[in-house]
Amino acid sequence: MKLNCKRIDFTYTPGEEIFNFPEESGLPFIFDVEEELTGDPAVMDAVGEMLDEAEKLAEKAKAAIKAALADEDSRYHSVVTFFMEFHRDDVGPDIVAELFPGTDPAKLSFAEMVDFLKLKRFGSLMDSEMNQQVFILDLSFNPEITDELMVIYFDLNKEIFCITHES
Repeated sequence: MKLNCKRIDFTYTPGEEIFNFPEESGLPFIFDVEEELTGDPAVMDAVGEMLDEAEKLAEKAKAAIKAALADEDSRYHSVVTFFMEFHRDDVGPDIVAELFPGTDPAKLSFAEMVDFLKLKRFGSLMDSEMNQQVFILDLSFNPEITDELMVIYFDLNKEIFCITHES
């Protein structure tokens, strides 16, 4: 079946998981969709629509991370703060220099660090708690250096409903 997507010409097999690395899909990030979803054309239309907007969603995710950093009352404040502290303060200076080239890490704010995050994975799955399709964006500073991720969950209305730190 062909994915209804403007940005790539992509064919998939209904009922089979999609998991493609950039060299396979032509996308600048990993693309994956749970096998449970690939058999439903309407669900896959939503995947294509969201995939067309992946970078816009990543920018929305970065704005949400910055907002959580700025708001100590945010339910995500401690999660995003810990993630930033780890990458700036808990890894060695050589790693920090590689993660944030051209900066003085001692002067780098957490909000400035957010701008270094890059979209590494776009996925879709069926959320069992919500019983609906959701979209997942993994943001990373550099997966060749760190396996730590900021994972942002979007609903079908392109609204963020969860921000987590995973590795």
